[in-house]
Amino acid sequence: MWLSDGQVKHSTEFFYAGSLWKVSVQAFNDEDPQGRRTLGLFLHRRKAEITDSLRKVHMYVDSREKVTARYQLFCPSKREVMVFGSFKQRGTLLPKAPKGWGWRTALFFDELAGLLQNGALRIAAVVQLV
Repeated sequence: MWLSDGQVKHSTEFFYAGSLWKVSVQAFNDEDPQGRRTLGLFLHRRKAEITDSLRKVHMYVDSREKVTARYQLFCPSKREVMVFGSFKQRGTLLPKAPKGWGWRTALFFDELAGLLQNGALRIAAVVQLV
C-alpha cells in the first residue's frame, strides 16, 4: 500500500477565488466500527498572503480566515467516478487552515487499487463560494 496509517499526501496548492486550495488523502485504522482501514479525502483552503508576486498575477485576495463553500470532489477510476459532496447543500463553513473538511470511508480505501491511474490518485475539485 502506498499510504501507511496516519500518513497524509497533499496535492499542490492552487490559487482560486482569492484563496489557496489543496486536497489531501490520509489513511486511518482507528475509526471504523468493523476494524477496517479507512481513507480520508479532505479539501483545504487558506487565505492567500498578499505578496508582490501574487499581486502582479491575481487582482483579488480573499483575506477571510474561514469561508462557506459548496463543493464536490471527483475521483475517476477505470470503471466509475466517485463523487463526494453536493451543490444542493446550503454550504459548509470550511475550518481555519490547516484543518480540512471531507470524508473518511472504508469503501474508498477498499476501492483504492481501482482508482489509481499509473500509481497516482486523480482528484478534481469543484468549489463554489457562498
